[in-house]
Amino acid sequence: MDPAPNANSAPGFTRTLANNALQYCELDLPIEAITVAKQCVLDWFAVTLVGSTEKSAKIIAEEFLSLEGGACTVIGQKTRASVHNAALINGVASHALDYDDVNRMMTGHPTVAVFPAVLAVAEAECRTGQDAIVAFIAGYESACMVGSHVSPSHYANGFHSTGTLGAIGAAVAAGLLMKLDAESMEHAIGIAATQGAGLKAMFGSMAKPLHAGKAAANGVLAARLAARGFTAQPGALEADQGFISTLSNESPRPPIMIDPGSEIIHTLFKYHAACYLTHSSIDALSALIRKHSLARKDIVSVELHVPESHLKVCNISDPSCGLESKFSLKHVAAMVICKKDTSSLYAYSDENALEPELQRVRQMVTVIGDMPAGGAVRVSVLTISGLRYEIEHNTAVVDRDIRAQGDRISEKFRVLAGSVIGADKAERMLDEVGNLESISDWSKILGHAR
Repeated sequence: MDPAPNANSAPGFTRTLANNALQYCELDLPIEAITVAKQCVLDWFAVTLVGSTEKSAKIIAEEFLSLEGGACTVIGQKTRASVHNAALINGVASHALDYDDVNRMMTGHPTVAVFPAVLAVAEAECRTGQDAIVAFIAGYESACMVGSHVSPSHYANGFHSTGTLGAIGAAVAAGLLMKLDAESMEHAIGIAATQGAGLKAMFGSMAKPLHAGKAAANGVLAARLAARGFTAQPGALEADQGFISTLSNESPRPPIMIDPGSEIIHTLFKYHAACYLTHSSIDALSALIRKHSLARKDIVSVELHVPESHLKVCNISDPSCGLESKFSLKHVAAMVICKKDTSSLYAYSDENALEPELQRVRQMVTVIGDMPAGGAVRVSVLTISGLRYEIEHNTAVVDRDIRAQGDRISEKFRVLAGSVIGADKAERMLDEVGNLESISDWSKILGHAR
C-alpha cells in the first residue's frame, strides 16, 4: 500500500507565489488590467517628475548620484545611476508628494514600490514595454496577495505596507524581467521579505517616501542576488518566525491566489495631494458645502466621523509643516471650508500649515473614530442658524468608469508633468505611455523625463 500523502509536501505560500508569478508571462492578461496598469504608469511619471524637485528627492539624488554612474535613467536628472540606485532615487521621488495611487488589499502604495524597480531593470535588461507591463502587474498583485495574509494586523501594528509588501512585489517584478525560474524567484521573495521595513510613525516626514524607494531598491537587489545564486530559506513568508508570523498577528491561511489582472483594476488614484484616508472626508465635506451653498461664515463646527484606523494615520491635530498637513484630517477640512484647492501641490506648504486663518478653522473641526472599519465617513456640519447637515461617503467604493478615470489621470499628468518638462514634451510622453505595450526602446519615452 502506498504511504499516505504528506500534508507538508504541498508547496508553501512562498513557492506558490513564485509559481503563480511565472504564469503571468504565459497568459493573455485582461485588457482592463493592461489599461489600468498604463494609467498607473502615467500617474507614476506625473508624480515622480514633480516629486523629483522636492527636497527629500534631491537629498537622495545628491547622495547616490555622487557615488557612481550607471545604465539607468533617474527622473528629472541628467546623470544616470546603477539599477539599484535608480530604483531607490526614483522610488523616493515618486512618493515624495504622497500623491500616488493606493490599493486596499495591499493597504499601501503599490506603484511607487514596484514600478521604479520595473523601470530600472527593464531599461538595464533591454526589455520591452509589454514585458514591463506584465512584470508590473505581477509584482503589484503579488504584493496584494501577501497583503491578504498579513491584514489587518500588519498595518495596524505600525508597519507601512508600501515598504514591506512593496519590496516583495518589486522582487517579483524584477525577477520576471530577469527571467528567474521558480526556485530563484522563491529565493528573491525571501531576500526581499527579510529586508522588509517601514514604520507608520514616519508619516509626515521625509522617511515615508524613503519606504517606497527602499522597497523598489530592495526588490531589485533581491532579484539580482537570486539570479547570481544567493539564497534565502525556503518558505520565507509562511515559516515559523518568517514574514507572516513575525510581521502580523494573523493565523496561518491556505495560499490565497487571485486571477491574474483581477486586482490591479481596483487601483485607487489620488486627486487630492494628501493621504488617501483623508479623501472621503474631503469629498464629503466639499459635497455638503456645495449642496447647501455654505460659506466660511455660515459654519460653527464640523464633526468628521471616521473609522478608528484613520486616527493613527492622518490625525495630526496641529501640523507645523506642509508634509504634516497631508496627514491632518482637521487641516484638510479647514482647507475645504476656506475654499482652498486640495488638489494643488502648493496648497500643502509650510506657510499654509501655519496660516492663522487655517489654524483657527482647524479648531472648529472634531475628529471622531466611530465608523466601521474600511467603510464610509460621516460628516456633520452645524451652521450659525442652528441647522445641522450630514452626509456619508466612501470615495473608495464610488463606481468608477475606467475611461473617465483615464481622462482624469491624463489631465493630472498634463498639469504636473507640464509644470516640469513643458506642455509639448508632456503631451508626447502621454501618448507614448498610452502605447507602452508597443515600445521596444526606452530611450525615447525616458528622454522626455530628464
